[in-house]
Amino acid sequence: METAVEDIAERWVAAWTASRTSDLFRLLAAGPAIESNLDPDGDFIEILTDYAAALDSVTVFSRTVIDRRVSLVYDCTLGGETFRLAEFLFVDDSGLIREIRRVYDLYAVERLIPSLLLGSS
Repeated sequence: METAVEDIAERWVAAWTASRTSDLFRLLAAGPAIESNLDPDGDFIEILTDYAAALDSVTVFSRTVIDRRVSLVYDCTLGGETFRLAEFLFVDDSGLIREIRRVYDLYAVERLIPSLLLGSS
């Protein structure tokens, strides 16, 4: 089971970092639970792909898989500055992502990508 969950996580990372919207939707279960500290009422996929497009690079710093849960910590780089993003996924029995929790470094986003905060409350 862990290998299948790892594969889903790798496909998720590849899709969002390349802003491949159709691939993202294929990996999501219907009506996934999504929590984010960046514009929680906005369009999650749009924000996700806009964030990826704004960055110079994204690498996985740490990945932990326990049963069907995956925690990912990313190093995001923009303009020579590196900052972190944490993401937590739950993959259901059908191999789709049922839950996503994302924690952005809002201080870095505010300084480096303020356009992403325009829709935030």
